[in-house]
Amino acid sequence: MNFAGTLPVFIVINLLTVCVKCEFSAMSVLSSGFNKVSKIIQSVECNFVECCTTEYISSDIDKLDDILNKELFGQEIAHRVIINALYGHLTSSNPPKALTMSFHGPPGTGKTYISQLIAKVLYKNGDQSKFYHFFNGRNDFPLQEKVNEYKEELYTIIINSLQKCERSMFVFDEVDKMPEGLLNVLVPFLDYNAWVKSWRLASISINTRKAIYIFLSNTGSSRITQRLLTLWGEGKQRRTTKLQDFENLISIGAFNEKGGFYHSDTIDSSVIDHYVPFLPLEEVHVKKCLEKAFLNRGVHPTNDMIEEGLSYVVFGPPPHNIYATKGCKRLEQKVAAIVYANKKTKIEF
Repeated sequence: MNFAGTLPVFIVINLLTVCVKCEFSAMSVLSSGFNKVSKIIQSVECNFVECCTTEYISSDIDKLDDILNKELFGQEIAHRVIINALYGHLTSSNPPKALTMSFHGPPGTGKTYISQLIAKVLYKNGDQSKFYHFFNGRNDFPLQEKVNEYKEELYTIIINSLQKCERSMFVFDEVDKMPEGLLNVLVPFLDYNAWVKSWRLASISINTRKAIYIFLSNTGSSRITQRLLTLWGEGKQRRTTKLQDFENLISIGAFNEKGGFYHSDTIDSSVIDHYVPFLPLEEVHVKKCLEKAFLNRGVHPTNDMIEEGLSYVVFGPPPHNIYATKGCKRLEQKVAAIVYANKKTKIEF
């Protein structure tokens, strides 16, 4: 064998190998450097603007639990279900799907209030966070004939939002006022999909599993009230009622009542994790709402002031008339008027 002839070739191959290794090493160093610089830039940027980081997004469900213990009245089922659902979702680094809850019940029972509280606890900027998205059926999606246009807009909003932050939260209020079929567009985001690809940006995949979706609706209210009355007639105390007493009738009612959930794929595909009943409020709960409203204005109410507030509340259904038909809705305004009237009387005397 001619070693003299092969030696130069061997040397060249080794030199090329060394050069390739050097190039990869240099690229690795550069990449590492770019990553470090990128992290530094992001760290500085996040001192001034909201970022999708633990500094701006919390998972402190204990704080929410404490607030609900003090400020939510008569909703033991909703309290338990919501806290447990949020805790299970937020403490998992890789949840199986997006958390989806649907709140049902009469007006003034706390549905909107709790959704706002969740946002305030989860996000440093509360319901002003750019990762919190609120839609109102009556205002944002008023026309049935534009349902396809609304679907495309909603799909694009969610894709863009999840691209910016996987821990985004979407709240849909007055679902019963939404066009039929609109919510079908949400199914890919609510289902057991790890990723969803944008139809316009095929190269971008969005992680759907860490988001939270909450629907607020009055659908099923009459069924909830009637079921509670039946249980009351059977001698069952309100505080001993369970989610199982209401969940199935809520889903059936929502599926068959006119509105956004009417024959919706979101129900038919079983992508809603929890149908949460908000029970109609009794007089004892309304009194607590009134007391809280007075205290929020720095006034310790007398019995007469509480009774005056109660005089504005209508109770039903007949013949028992034990539930406030509008819950605690509009009581803040009534309390404001009562406080002003009492101050005016004192000044005149």
